Amino acid sequence: MAPHERRDDLIRTALRVFARRPPGDVTPEDVAEEADVSRALVYRYFPNMAELRRAALEQATAELLPRLAPAGDLPPLEQLRVPLRTFVSFAEAYAPSYRALLRGGSVIATEETEAEIDRVRDRVRTMILDRVGIDDPSPRVLLALRCWTASVETAVLVWLEERPMPLEDLADLLLDQLVAMVAACGAPDGDRARTALLAGNGAD
Repeated sequence: MAPHERRDDLIRTALRVFARRPPGDVTPEDVAEEADVSRALVYRYFPNMAELRRAALEQATAELLPRLAPAGDLPPLEQLRVPLRTFVSFAEAYAPSYRALLRGGSVIATEETEAEIDRVRDRVRTMILDRVGIDDPSPRVLLALRCWTASVETAVLVWLEERPMPLEDLADLLLDQLVAMVAACGAPDGDRARTALLAGNGAD
């Protein structure tokens, strides 16, 4: 393989391993075995596991973000329901890594990983505001959205561990929470957002 191809292959190999085991438990030897290459080759491209974990998270984020943009011909509420289901499915596919990244005190949580997670959070908030037509949200609406994204992350953690309901039901519950939280923030643009979502879903 060309150097860039080998590096990409090692990143994708690491992602396969991280889908089965917490990243903090994975060693270069584990990645080398999965890729059927020598440990020395892994170290040639990634001098330490922290660098490989960062590269893998960047790759996973790059793959996730485009999938959070559903077709624009769907009603507004469905345009949010689809990416919610996509996000939960993504977290399920990388459950050990998701748990390790989102739990407090994780040994793999760094400024770099937090920055990547913030990219996803920012994209989600921007997507919601775009879907409901708010260009200049009030501080109350922004705070409501930040609280909601934190609620989503926590709910998905609980769901991964307990599976109290089907994935689709979880996504519907989180969407209901979004509509309620934005409406409850007491700002005119919050009311406008709720009206846009419900009107787009065929409600009164």
